[in-house]
Amino acid sequence: MENTFGEFLKQKRLEKSLTQKQIAEILFVSESAVSKWEKNIAHPDITLLPKLSELLGVTEHELITASIDKQTREDKVQAKKWRVFSMSWSLFFYISYTVALIPCFICNLAINKTLSWFWIVLSALILSFTFTNLPKLIKKYKLLLIPLSMYLALCLLLGVCCIYTKGTWFWIASISVLLFLFIIFLPIYIAKYKVFSKIKKYNDFVSVFIDFIVLHILLIVIHSFTQANGFSHSNWYLKIALPIVVGAYLLLNLFLGVRFLKINRLIKTSLILFVFVIMYLVIPFLKVSNTYVQTELDDLNIFKANFSSWVPGVSIEQNIHFIICLSLLAISLGFLISGLIIHFKRKKQSR
Repeated sequence: MENTFGEFLKQKRLEKSLTQKQIAEILFVSESAVSKWEKNIAHPDITLLPKLSELLGVTEHELITASIDKQTREDKVQAKKWRVFSMSWSLFFYISYTVALIPCFICNLAINKTLSWFWIVLSALILSFTFTNLPKLIKKYKLLLIPLSMYLALCLLLGVCCIYTKGTWFWIASISVLLFLFIIFLPIYIAKYKVFSKIKKYNDFVSVFIDFIVLHILLIVIHSFTQANGFSHSNWYLKIALPIVVGAYLLLNLFLGVRFLKINRLIKTSLILFVFVIMYLVIPFLKVSNTYVQTELDDLNIFKANFSSWVPGVSIEQNIHFIICLSLLAISLGFLISGLIIHFKRKKQSR
């Protein structure tokens, strides 16, 4: 049975070992007024509730409802535990970073008489800091600032390592990571932030285009690096990489564009599968200067299939690809027929 206001007031007063007189003196009311409250003859003025609830160790809501809000109290306890854990977590890493830096600083100076590899340790700890402590310090725009901070810290580490090893690979590494971040976060940013509202509808196309640009920058940097260091003397970027990447880019945009067609999903699926069939027919006739790549393209030539011969390296590859191509064509036709049937049924029902 639920307590009345008076019974709840009396219970909490006794738990605090207070008399009616003491409560009356603190609240500047008469002792008889407190007695009437406990007998439910009268109720305290609303202005007295904050002081009375503080005196009894309950919330105003609990005092008014004459019951203990266990859920709210449990939430407060859990919130307090989380704050303690969060502070302990941050303090642990602050101490750990300090303990790691000081010995490294002293050892580097004592052994090498200068600071050299210490800067690698420092930049590595800065990168670690962006994962462990920085997310708690940033209050706004976390989705934007945290990945950016991590990337800048990683670039700092890569730069220090590159200088220490006297390498020239910094731009390859940093642009590779940048490409990864664009692939992961750019579609999210376009979908989330209002500044991109005008292009949100074309999120896929914009994201793929920017990824395509960054990828080409990366390929150009790698090509320049291999040329400068004598790892390659051929212009593989223009002859191999560029045609493949451009072809993949156009193909991907074709797939993305299918969703804008005003046809049902079965027909859309059929069109995508049919594009793969066309690829099987066209790709083998591409000519490239690289012998290995040209050999791989010849293996896709389904017109050289010979089911009377299954010799590895001669016709087995063409046979397998012919079966795959034929299967894709059959599945594509199946989806097309099913999609057309559904389309005409819906058209007939709408009349």
